[in-house]
Amino acid sequence: MEKQNFIGTMTLTQQFLLISLLPLSFLGMAVYLWRSDLKRRDLLWRWTFVLLAAAVWASSVLRFYGGITLPLAVSFTWGVVGRYAFSVTAVSLLIATINHVAVARHHGRFAWMLSGVLWVVTLALDPQLWDYKLPDYALAGQNIGHFDLYIAFWIASWLLPVLAAWISTQQVRAGFPNSLYRNQAHYWQMVLSLFIIGGGLASVQQPGQPGWQEAGLLFVILATFIGTVSLAHSHLPDLPIALRRLLGRLSGALVIFGLVWLALDAIVRSVAQMPKRASLALFLAAAAAVFAIFMTFLFPPLNVWIQRLFLPPATRRERALASYNEALALVPEPVELARLFLEVVQSELRTNDAWFFSVEDSAAALTLRPLASLDDHPLEAISFDDDSLFAAYLHRNQTPLAQYDIDTLSHFDAMPAAEKDQLRHWGRILYMPLHAGSRLAGVVALGKKTTGESYDRQDFARLQMLAPQISPFLVQAQNMSALRQVNEAVVAENRTLHYERRYLRQRLDLYQQFVDLISPALRRPFIPISQKIEQIQASLDEMEGKAQLTDALNQQIERHRTALERLIALAGRLQTRHDFDFQPTDLDTAVQQAIRSLKAMAEARRVHIEYDPITTLPAVLGDAAQLQEAVRHLLHNAIKYNKIGGTVQLSFDTQSDQICLHVSDTGVGVPKEKLDSLWQGLSNFNQADNGRNPGLGLTLAQYIVAAHGGHVEAESKYGAGSVFSIYLPVADA
Repeated sequence: MEKQNFIGTMTLTQQFLLISLLPLSFLGMAVYLWRSDLKRRDLLWRWTFVLLAAAVWASSVLRFYGGITLPLAVSFTWGVVGRYAFSVTAVSLLIATINHVAVARHHGRFAWMLSGVLWVVTLALDPQLWDYKLPDYALAGQNIGHFDLYIAFWIASWLLPVLAAWISTQQVRAGFPNSLYRNQAHYWQMVLSLFIIGGGLASVQQPGQPGWQEAGLLFVILATFIGTVSLAHSHLPDLPIALRRLLGRLSGALVIFGLVWLALDAIVRSVAQMPKRASLALFLAAAAAVFAIFMTFLFPPLNVWIQRLFLPPATRRERALASYNEALALVPEPVELARLFLEVVQSELRTNDAWFFSVEDSAAALTLRPLASLDDHPLEAISFDDDSLFAAYLHRNQTPLAQYDIDTLSHFDAMPAAEKDQLRHWGRILYMPLHAGSRLAGVVALGKKTTGESYDRQDFARLQMLAPQISPFLVQAQNMSALRQVNEAVVAENRTLHYERRYLRQRLDLYQQFVDLISPALRRPFIPISQKIEQIQASLDEMEGKAQLTDALNQQIERHRTALERLIALAGRLQTRHDFDFQPTDLDTAVQQAIRSLKAMAEARRVHIEYDPITTLPAVLGDAAQLQEAVRHLLHNAIKYNKIGGTVQLSFDTQSDQICLHVSDTGVGVPKEKLDSLWQGLSNFNQADNGRNPGLGLTLAQYIVAAHGGHVEAESKYGAGSVFSIYLPVADA
């Protein structure tokens, strides 16, 4: 008795906890949708709002299961909020439908605006919120009161938007042929239908009786679940086929349930009538064995019968062909394409035992590697020598080959026993080579037919008709898969290069900060040293050798100051070398701009610059400003180390896929033994400018040209002048 009282006291709490799972299910669906890969963010937000509004409505049912008596104001407010939240859910469902199934904007706008008007009118007529009452009136012999009018508008406020969404979806679905988009619309129409049923049940409201609301809530949960799944997954099974399969599985489960029920009932009755001395364990074991044997022989034909009843062959064939044709248009992965082709073969030849093999053909061997299958039976790859009779047949023929022929025909007697054993181990009955032109693209291997019959000429004809349809698409899918892999590798490499470039930029920025920090520190010591020397000069008495001592100190300090200033200037010039903007560039323009920038220097040294502009010069891929600076450095050196009244000549020529710019001068030239030292980078930077020492200019020019994929060469005859040449690849090379 105490146990029964305890159960009675726990009933409301248990029901509250159970019913609370219903509004939480809407929140769970929202979380699932946000974790999916839905690209359309606008639709994601709209459907999330539908789920949240439905959760608010569903939570209002909990006021009947508080376990304790809720305050009247709380229960009343909770019910009103839930009732209007359901109308908001319906309007939000219409807005989501307009966005999802591409309803015409003017139709959709009119529907949701009218629904909004009805919602506002319902709110204005609510007798529970406002203290007024409309007079009753008669309509078709019925007395219509204020509350009746309010309920009618409330039902219309949620029913009209859902009906508008249903009709719009039906119009869109009817205007499309069989396609994935039409299938999505089909699922969405089922969502709206279930929502209408749930709303109809929820509209039946009786005081203290939440059963109708709970039933409607279950339908709405099912509707939103299907809607969430259809939004999260674009590739859904065909709805009629999915419903047939569901009915088939439910029917099979019901049949098995009935048989198990009858068997258990018979066993219980038999045990009740058994003598007490009989062995109960032996009887139960025998009954279990009989039942297992019965189910073993009954289940296969039962499964076949259910498939024929709910999923007829014509329907299976239409489904397989529709998926296969859609896949051909999208060029899927080879595995998916092979699996869809096997489904077509399954529907055409009535076999559930089929394998698709890809071909790896080399000069030494032919390897068949399993790609897809209709069952879970594993098959390993097998290799055949290039001179194998089986491999030769697959290469040369486009007709099926039966395993029986391999075992019996004398043509295959010379086939190695190991290869025959491997093929027998596979357990295949028929092999169909797939050719794309003269290339062997794949092999389809078939097992027994579900009917137990042998493959006949009609089956062979169907295979030969299907093979040319799959072969070119298989080769294309394999090529696309290889290209995707290459593209992924290129994208990964580009990502690595991007990070490396960003890393180098950070290092350059850090280097610039270091230069900015150390430059004042390097200059600072020379100021007090100079001041001290001036003080020494002013305070010392006349003494022999004072002038020579102070002059020597000043010269030493000035040399160090000059070296530091040059190093700081060098750091600043090197800092600007990390930003290159590669564009098709005309070298002729770079040469003319360099000549204009150094014209004053050439006139001051009375050096004549000779250049014939070329308008038909091919473009190079480079940074115009950097290339102009490289040319200017070479021209500057040619002017600087030229003799007074000398000549600098600039000329172009083309060699294969390169453009060559030659800068020749009539200066002092470079000794042969010093030519190699011109390319020692910055090692010559602090040397004295005695003779032909290019300093930083030639180093920067060499760096700029090398960054453009070219190189710089120097030729010189000491005392007769030098020729510096820039070689750059043309842009379209």
